[in-house]
Amino acid sequence: MNKNSIPVKIILSAALAIMLCVTAGAQSFRGRGEVFALDGLKDGLIFGSGVLLSGGDLLLDNVLEFNRQKYDPSKVYDKDDVNAFDRFFMNSYSSSLDRAGDVGVALCLMTPAVLLATDKSEWFTVAAMYAETLLIANGIKELTKLCVTRARPYMYYDASTYPENDIKDGDFANSFPSGHSTMAFAGATFASYTFSKYFPDSPYRYAVTGGSYALALATAALRIKSGNHFMTDVMTGGAIGTVVGFLVPWMHTFNNKNDLNVGLTGNGVFVRVKW
Repeated sequence: MNKNSIPVKIILSAALAIMLCVTAGAQSFRGRGEVFALDGLKDGLIFGSGVLLSGGDLLLDNVLEFNRQKYDPSKVYDKDDVNAFDRFFMNSYSSSLDRAGDVGVALCLMTPAVLLATDKSEWFTVAAMYAETLLIANGIKELTKLCVTRARPYMYYDASTYPENDIKDGDFANSFPSGHSTMAFAGATFASYTFSKYFPDSPYRYAVTGGSYALALATAALRIKSGNHFMTDVMTGGAIGTVVGFLVPWMHTFNNKNDLNVGLTGNGVFVRVKW
């Protein structure tokens, strides 16, 4: 089983639990927030997209073992085959820096805890939006890993330093994109954007933004220094996380003004945006 499947299951289970709450109670919360608001149908579609993405990865990776790579000891990984930009930042494997990266992404995922400073009536909305963000960001990066085969930087160094678990489960070929960077920047962007929207006049918004992104950048750097990722891996992961971390809560800013409407018709679903 791919080592990434455990956090995927945790994220998926938590998000599904919140999804049930949203489906049952979103209408009673609609319009209560001054900044963000939930909508039963729209949030159901967003959650559904996230579930399909993350759930699809679980099925393809752990059940169907799609594109599962097998380690071939006879294969030689030549650094000259790596583009000059990525080759400049390559490193051999470091277990201590690998663990430090795990701590970094965990801290980044906890940064939205600053939103506990909002009114309690907003906590449900924040939790729902964050669950959607995690599901979608996780699903995009995991499915991309399944489709793109790229050996991790440490594979170009002494075989005696390879992490045994990665070799056994095929994770040594899942370098692109960086999952830690994706989730770190998703958490940092979500925390920064939503806090700034809730507290636009607060001087602490600079500390929240600076601190959360500093953690995300440190996590990305650790993934490179530990030999787990190339620079382009973390840059792509950071871009995915940043876009998702912004777009999901941003979509919830339309509801209060009725500028974004989602509905069902006899032929399918319609989306109307009023600018």
